[in-house]
Amino acid sequence: MPTAETSLVRSQRISPDPALSFLALTPRPAERSRAVIAVSTLIVGVCGLVLMPSQFLRPGGAILILIFSLTTIPVALGWLTEKRLPHFETAYVIYADIGVVAVMAMFQSAFLSMPSIAVLVLVSLFAAAFTGTRTLVLHVAYSLCVLGVLTVLSLRDGTEVWVTLSRTLALGSMFATPFAIRMYVAFLRRQVDAAQRDPLTGLLTRRGLYNRMSSMSQNAQGSHGPWTMAATVVDVADFADVDQRFGRDSSIEVLVEIAERLVDASPTEALLARLSTSEFLCVHRARNEESGREESRALGAALESTTLRSAPVTLTTGSITEAVDPHADAGSTLHRLMTRAEATMHRRHAARLQGSTAVQAIHDRISALIADGGPDIVFQPVCTAGTGDVVGYEALSRFPDGHGSPQTWFVDANTVGLRVELEVCAIDAAITASAPLPAGAFVAVNASADTILSTDLAGSLVDHMVRRQWVVEVTERDRIEDYDGMGVAVDMLRRAGVLISVDDVGSGYSGLRQLVELRPDVVKLDASIVRGIDSDPMRRAAAISVSTFSREIGAICIFEGVETPEELATAREVGADMVQGYLLGKPLPAASALMTTTPPILS
Repeated sequence: MPTAETSLVRSQRISPDPALSFLALTPRPAERSRAVIAVSTLIVGVCGLVLMPSQFLRPGGAILILIFSLTTIPVALGWLTEKRLPHFETAYVIYADIGVVAVMAMFQSAFLSMPSIAVLVLVSLFAAAFTGTRTLVLHVAYSLCVLGVLTVLSLRDGTEVWVTLSRTLALGSMFATPFAIRMYVAFLRRQVDAAQRDPLTGLLTRRGLYNRMSSMSQNAQGSHGPWTMAATVVDVADFADVDQRFGRDSSIEVLVEIAERLVDASPTEALLARLSTSEFLCVHRARNEESGREESRALGAALESTTLRSAPVTLTTGSITEAVDPHADAGSTLHRLMTRAEATMHRRHAARLQGSTAVQAIHDRISALIADGGPDIVFQPVCTAGTGDVVGYEALSRFPDGHGSPQTWFVDANTVGLRVELEVCAIDAAITASAPLPAGAFVAVNASADTILSTDLAGSLVDHMVRRQWVVEVTERDRIEDYDGMGVAVDMLRRAGVLISVDDVGSGYSGLRQLVELRPDVVKLDASIVRGIDSDPMRRAAAISVSTFSREIGAICIFEGVETPEELATAREVGADMVQGYLLGKPLPAASALMTTTPPILS
């Protein structure tokens, strides 16, 4: 890609939810929290040292204050260690209570000691955040008793009643703060938990699943050796038919009932999530691989053999059990488990369809093509609208004659459960076939949402990023049901350096929501809009809106299907960054595509 344009598209990123990331308490925020407590402890010790020269202390008071101030050093170091003693937080509260009251006793008068109650208020805030309700209540009761004793002693010493009562009420009211904070934190936790759960079924969302896995990884910091994790994917075959045949209410009842059955049949400690409209996931830790496989088989059998009350549907399951590193990135672990479980599910679903002779023939034909290395790959040039330089290519599949267009092949592959495998095979073939193309030229490959969600495209492309820029074009063939999951998968591709393109904007399911949700680096206007753009005011207006939208989000706008000089001129006028079409170059094998660097029409 040209440098100026690439600098724009690389700025487009999807950021994680900061509130959820913080409340998941990943290791870095946890370390920072401990550091803050350690520093606060040391500051209290320094305050004691500053107090030592005071003339308002009892005889020998400075020595006792020095001793307690020095004890803050080992206590602070204890907060900075990874492994601490059991009930360390509760012990810290007791230590603080004893130390603060001992220092308060060193003042010559009770009235002078009363402001030190503020330190006990600070300790109560810590107790509210890091200990249980019982510890907090006992600490506050202890602190109020100390405040009451100081009030009585101050009055006995002759301090004015109104000044003493005013100070007592002001300090005492401060102890309501930790309880208010505790209630608010509980409210936030409920809000976060609700945000991480599917409102229909009550199961976790993809984000909630990731955060729970992150918490498990954090709690495993002291663990040694791998964990055995089992993942089971459950999907409703042809779920769209349920809505059409029985209505929306019945389809909702199906999803709720499946979620209930999943909860009942899953192990107690399992993480349960709704991945997309009709797909569910169960992830749990097993004792060993054998028990994990047995538990997954039992779960799959229980779900597939049970007839639902709401509607007659077919459930398909797939599972995987494997050893994982508990300290590894939770997102990578989840992605690998889901990908492999879904692959198993698709194979089982495809096997069910093989009873028909015609379907079996389609399955055999596509399987044979995949085994032979996939379709042939041709490359159509993409040119800058202004200078006419060939800056990249789109990889297109060409299949054996006699079985329809490439679109037909992918539809057939979807019918027999091999579409993802066929798309991955085509992408692998494009990677291999692109070797002769110029190193500076980008190459765009097509992938459906299912392929992006269920495979490791980033892993396939990352090794080839040094030679050229890769672009993944999200096809318009299917509606994207799971935008949350799609956002995570797209973000993984971006982190690997892959650019995201929304293909065929203006046709199929490539609508405004897809543009807004995916935040593409490249927007491709469909040929059906480009065709006749020079003579049709409606098409011209649509093209202007897409090119303007692209500029606003910092994306490159490519016009597809440019076939006449007039269409090319209009594309330039309305703001196309790049153009593609038969006028500029036909799809050719890589060696033939190299023969022209600038199409004659642009020379």
